[in-house]
Amino acid sequence: MEVKACIFTDAGKVRRINQDAAMIKVANTRRYGRISFAVVCDGMGGLQRGEVASCKVIRAMENWFSEELSLMQGMSEDELFDTAETSLKRLIVRVGADLRRYGRHRGIKLGTTMTALLQIGRRYMTLNIGDSRIYMIDSRSAQAITRDQSVLQDKLEKGLITPKDCNTDPERNVLLQCIGTTPDMEIEVRRGEIKGSTTVLACSDGFWRLLEDEEIHSKLCPQMCVTPGDMLEQCRKLTELVFSRNEKDNVSAAAICLEY
Repeated sequence: MEVKACIFTDAGKVRRINQDAAMIKVANTRRYGRISFAVVCDGMGGLQRGEVASCKVIRAMENWFSEELSLMQGMSEDELFDTAETSLKRLIVRVGADLRRYGRHRGIKLGTTMTALLQIGRRYMTLNIGDSRIYMIDSRSAQAITRDQSVLQDKLEKGLITPKDCNTDPERNVLLQCIGTTPDMEIEVRRGEIKGSTTVLACSDGFWRLLEDEEIHSKLCPQMCVTPGDMLEQCRKLTELVFSRNEKDNVSAAAICLEY
């Protein structure tokens, strides 16, 4: 399996501070082959010090990958995914408590979304809190495989609004939970199998909100991801497109092309 990866992030045209944070980790293992881990966090712009929250989660995930995951290498794949899920959930809860404690001491509230994908061989696991997303992009289509934990998504599922209403709905930026402000988080976890060559895209809502799935597919399908430089350029073009549509938020994308 060949792995190509890139991270693109931009503060945007309005905000002075980029409150997004992203990481990609790739490791070669003797037992499982290539392992990849992508995470994107979007610090809450409506709260204070969102960049602190997003960076703290990313640092915790980096440490988990290099330290805790390496201790699980003797397990079967099933045991590894089960143990990793338990370990990551505990880590997210602990970081959330740390952020709330940090906020109490300074008299502020801070929080962040988080979306993450762990890939081992042809199998993957996603963890999601908030409205950042994971997309799977193959030769035919691009599809979000996480569910937005937002008021907007809740309204859509209840039939209270239509997709055309999303960009003008007054509650379009309201989250149901995030790391740092939600004590009892419900972390969405999904597992699946990668069927063939696929680009995995983790991105903040500033990236995906004004894009159609077909536009993401046209730029980041595996056929377009010849080199990491090509991938980075395609992410830049998609970012320019959302800015041309008056996106005001920070924009971040972490892409991994897995060629089987």
